Amino acid sequence: SNILMQKYDVLMTPASYNTTLGVVRTINENMKPTNQVFVCEMGAKNVGDIKEICDVVNPDYALITSVGAQHLETFKSIENVYKTKFELEEHVKKAGGMLFANGDSAEISRQLDRDCKIYGTNKDFPYYADNISYGKFGSSFTVHIKDISIDLNTKLLGLHSIIDIIGAVALS
Repeated sequence: SNILMQKYDVLMTPASYNTTLGVVRTINENMKPTNQVFVCEMGAKNVGDIKEICDVVNPDYALITSVGAQHLETFKSIENVYKTKFELEEHVKKAGGMLFANGDSAEISRQLDRDCKIYGTNKDFPYYADNISYGKFGSSFTVHIKDISIDLNTKLLGLHSIIDIIGAVALS
C-alpha cells in the first residue's frame, strides 16, 4: 500500500468506517478532486449491506479476504455471509473489473466456480505464496504471479497476514 500511496493520490476508509454511513462520511468529508484511488473497506452485518455500499462506491476491483461465522446473530447462516460478500461480484462485473477471493478461506474454496481470481497458499491458485518462514523480525515468503516470483518480507506475523498481502499483490 505504500507504493500505491506514493504513486497515486489515495483515499482510504479509516478505522472502522466500513458501514454505508462510514463510507459516505469518508467520501463527503475527505474525498478531494485529486484522489485517483479510493480503497474502501466494506463491512456487513446483514444481507444487502455490501450491495448498498457498492451502490455508493461502484467498485472497479474487489478483494474478498474471508467468509466465516461472523455476525451470525444477524446473518443467521454462513451461506448468508457468503452471499453478502459476493454481492461485490455483480458490481465489479458491471465495471469491467476483477474480483479476487481468498481460496484458503474454507467457505470460499467450497465454491470456487465463481468468476473471480483466486489467491492463497495453494500452488494451483493463479496467485500464491510459498517458502513461508517466520522469525523474530517478521515473516518472509515468495509470491508467485504467473511467471513472476517475488520474495517479500514483512514485520507482520501469522499466515492470515501473509494471505492478506498475497491478495493485495494479486489485485495490484
